Amino acid sequence: MYSRYSFLVLALSVVYSNAKLAPFIQKCKAEDSKCLKETAQNAIPIFANGIPELGVQKLDPFTMKSLDASTPGLKLKLWDITGTGLKDCVAKKVQRDEGKSKITVKLQCSVDFKGKYDMSGQLLVLPIQGNGNAHVVLNKVVILADVDLSDNIGKDGEKHWTIKSWKHSYDLKDKSTIELENLFNGNEVLGRAARELIASSSNEIVKEVGPPIVKAIIAKIIENIENFFKHVPASELE
Repeated sequence: MYSRYSFLVLALSVVYSNAKLAPFIQKCKAEDSKCLKETAQNAIPIFANGIPELGVQKLDPFTMKSLDASTPGLKLKLWDITGTGLKDCVAKKVQRDEGKSKITVKLQCSVDFKGKYDMSGQLLVLPIQGNGNAHVVLNKVVILADVDLSDNIGKDGEKHWTIKSWKHSYDLKDKSTIELENLFNGNEVLGRAARELIASSSNEIVKEVGPPIVKAIIAKIIENIENFFKHVPASELE
């Protein structure tokens, strides 16, 4: 009986030690962009749903307590922000330059934000003021991120990737929508003019005040990928 028990413990130990921490990741050759893109696409909804045991927070919905999207001519504060849609992002391109330890990722996402806002100053050509509920939908925003990697040895004695630096750009491939309640403290005449400008120039407004918002989203994703790398050895990823 004891020998059978010992064998069972040994067998379970072997299985556990060889189990992949991230079985949803298909290992690809660095030059195989098709494989990299397919793997990224498979991983997106899993990441967005969160993987607590691997340090990945739930990203759909994601939340932000506060965000400053002010420009030199406009004060814009946002808070109690909730966003949805990251689970449906589409991987358009994934490339890995093994020699330079760099990964380039292009994603197309549609993200729906709700939160509170406080704004005063000039928006495009119109003086504007308001505070209250905000609802913004970015339709088909294409994000390009360049990520520089480095290696370190984790507590498990294995090599792990770590994110050394990253940069990004974005473009809007469809019309965004912006809804702001309580413009000009409910003044209907001034509010109507502001809403008309916002409706007709939504993408221009997103390009003016959107950079810190998009950067905050990407930073949240990068933070979770970094946590994932800390938990999963590079041998399971490359």
